[in-house]
Amino acid sequence: MPRFPRFAERSERITGSVYEKFRPRMAAAGDGLVGLHIGDAYPLPPYELPIDPAFAQAHPGFHRYCDTFGVESLRDTIVAKLGEDNAIPASRENVLVTAGATNALSSTVQTLVDPGDDVMLLSPYWPFFRGMVRAAGANAIEVPFYTRLYDDPDVVAMLEAHLTPKTSALYLNSPNNPSGKVLTREQLEAIARFVRSNDLWLISDEAYDGMTFDGHAHVSSASLVGMFERTVSVFTFSKVFMFAGLRLGYAVAEASVVRAINKAMVHQLYSPSTLAQQMVVGPMRSRALWSGRFVTECQSIRDRVTNSLRVDAPVPEGA
Repeated sequence: MPRFPRFAERSERITGSVYEKFRPRMAAAGDGLVGLHIGDAYPLPPYELPIDPAFAQAHPGFHRYCDTFGVESLRDTIVAKLGEDNAIPASRENVLVTAGATNALSSTVQTLVDPGDDVMLLSPYWPFFRGMVRAAGANAIEVPFYTRLYDDPDVVAMLEAHLTPKTSALYLNSPNNPSGKVLTREQLEAIARFVRSNDLWLISDEAYDGMTFDGHAHVSSASLVGMFERTVSVFTFSKVFMFAGLRLGYAVAEASVVRAINKAMVHQLYSPSTLAQQMVVGPMRSRALWSGRFVTECQSIRDRVTNSLRVDAPVPEGA
């Protein structure tokens, strides 16, 4: 059972890109190096493309494969964002760009979970994650959680009731889809203590990062003391960035974990779209100029819906 800090057996059996060991020497050779190791096209496509000429000129490699860990300018921008918004002490080697959060989560499960393992899913949860756990041959252990917190504050008791000798990881999602619950720092610290005391991996789905209402603060689990090295934090450009069609996200973890997840990812899709990554560098840098207005609009829609429904249910705090 691959409890922290061990990886799944399948992760140990596979290698990453066979060219990874040459990457430092290739980088040192500079821009004049002609790579004959991969099926990539050097000339620009001869047909007309719906791409702004200024953008194409500024990004001459937009039509080519990129580093399987992601475009460097985007990874560096993500690092800055993680420090500013999430208090996560990351550097470039801690970031893996993926084809959406779905790809990040599925690759993470393949990396950390062995057949027969138990994975705790705090519920209600995004249903595709259950399928990812089952596809890895593991057991999805549902833990009724988010909506219970309104009446029962004993986080550890809820978790301990579902812990088994085979538990290897815990999956949480805050701001939560579908309940809208945003976990407080105190609740996350209780989860962190439970995870550390039982040598578990933590998979933190933060797809709705930046989308909280009524002053609720989103706290990233990896920012808590002793949690960065055992946490895989997953983010996406599909929610607050409003661009699900790009199929772009990223995973953040300790460098050895990122390399292991990358091994799983390259066997699924090699790398996400180079062009998509280049497109979001600017919006990520300018997020403070526009994201607040979008979240305010979402909160207004939430208020209109909840007032119209008149149902006895907690008002969503985010997501």
